[in-house]
Amino acid sequence: MIDQEIRAFIAIELPAELRKMMGEFQAGLMRPRQGFVKWVNPASVHLTLKFLGNVRSKQLDSIKRELDDIAKDSKAFSIVTSETGCFPDLKRPRVFWLGLDGDIEELLKLQAKIDEALSRIGFPRENRPFTAHLTLARIKEEGSTADRLEFSQLVKDARFERTFSMKVENVYLMRSQLAAAGAVYTRLAEFPLTGR
Repeated sequence: MIDQEIRAFIAIELPAELRKMMGEFQAGLMRPRQGFVKWVNPASVHLTLKFLGNVRSKQLDSIKRELDDIAKDSKAFSIVTSETGCFPDLKRPRVFWLGLDGDIEELLKLQAKIDEALSRIGFPRENRPFTAHLTLARIKEEGSTADRLEFSQLVKDARFERTFSMKVENVYLMRSQLAAAGAVYTRLAEFPLTGR
């Protein structure tokens, strides 16, 4: 068997209803002459817990074993949508996001377990602290200062009006394939959170 490489990540998938709400929210913020803003297709948004990058196919079994152990030791929890914001901040927006609240402590524990376990099998730990968010848009470098300020004001005043609550009962190992029309995501494995 050929040891191929695939781009992979570990994530929580979103319910269709939340994706629909995100799309409607984005549509209300889109303006002409926003070529410097790359709106993320809600169908492709995940709550990414760890990006693995290029993974050799022979590493997949080790990753799955670690995730299976973590899932059996982790309980299901609920998260809810909260406020919006920008990274690094509103004065220099690069990423526009929808924040998450709820059982964030459980989410952080799950992400930390994954980061720790996978560091033992050769995947470097995350350098930055994990922040629970869903990416709505990315702001390209070519936006002028005035463009960016206008966008900042637009998103500063934006409110994700309806709170959406979702139960997190599974973690997924995902494959990302880059294509001309955007990335295509495929589930490689599902891990139910069955801990107590």
